[in-house]
Amino acid sequence: MTDEKYPEHRSSAIGKLTPDFEVSCSVVCDVFNVNPYTNPNERLKLCHDAMNGKDISFETNNAMDMGNRLEKAIALAAFDRIGLLDIELEVTEPVRHPSLILNGSVDCYGVADNLFIQRDVDKGFYLPEKADDEGIKINGKGIVEIKATNAPHQEAPPLYRGVLQVKSLMACTGLEWAVIAILNGTDLRCYFYERDLEWEEKDLEPKIKDFNKRIPHCDYYSPFDTQDAARINPVDNGETTELTKVAQTHIDNIQTWEVQAKELNDLIQNSKTKLMEELGESQQGFSKTHKVIWKTVNYKAQPEKTKVTPAKDAYTQRRFSIKKLDKD
Repeated sequence: MTDEKYPEHRSSAIGKLTPDFEVSCSVVCDVFNVNPYTNPNERLKLCHDAMNGKDISFETNNAMDMGNRLEKAIALAAFDRIGLLDIELEVTEPVRHPSLILNGSVDCYGVADNLFIQRDVDKGFYLPEKADDEGIKINGKGIVEIKATNAPHQEAPPLYRGVLQVKSLMACTGLEWAVIAILNGTDLRCYFYERDLEWEEKDLEPKIKDFNKRIPHCDYYSPFDTQDAARINPVDNGETTELTKVAQTHIDNIQTWEVQAKELNDLIQNSKTKLMEELGESQQGFSKTHKVIWKTVNYKAQPEKTKVTPAKDAYTQRRFSIKKLDKD
């Protein structure tokens, strides 16, 4: 329920009811490549390793532990605010999709009695997939997903913060509505979703089927970035490859763009220098649209951590940044 990398695989994570070698609803965002903390190939390697008996669990941290402790309180607050008839806080059984190798753990189940929900900022109600003048009717049993985060609230939470999770849980359970209750500090917001059969058929099913086929042999997707490429091919085999015409196009692009990047960086550095000159000893300055900050920061001495990371003396340095001013 916290915004952590791989929270569902932590060894003592609360609510983990499903096997690590299968796709769970909480990591569908990884399969869809919308999680900024990982990508499909990382998730694929984890599932493959788990299938082969490797322990892929992680230790919990304080943020996760606190989030788990707050789960019931957040759920009860959402229950009261929404006006649900009942809420099931202790869910001990996983759910499974009727035809896909896909499972999930539900935080809570709620029961509604023909409630019509519309966007209401005062109540913290949001309907990300509906127009402002539309609403949804929630009736009977539904899914209540709990999140605690320090990330700023948005009109719609990012897809990796529970959205694809509850859409997948609805596909597994057949339930028609879900709400993500997100607490940031003391600000609780509830985001409501209806089941989307078209998304399940056109997006969820083909992606999960393709991903599951790749798990046994760890059949990687094309790399998503240079780090991913290095992870897939960590060492060379000493052989020589004849590159394609497409490769030559990429070589030409890199050569051209590296020159352009250097030229642009030189221009940026020159403009920063002029701004610093104008600020002088001032900590900050304002234009009509931006605030320019050149603040002194004091860094503490750091002890030697490893032979590779030597000790550092205390030092002082000015930090430069530009921030756009909020519109009145």
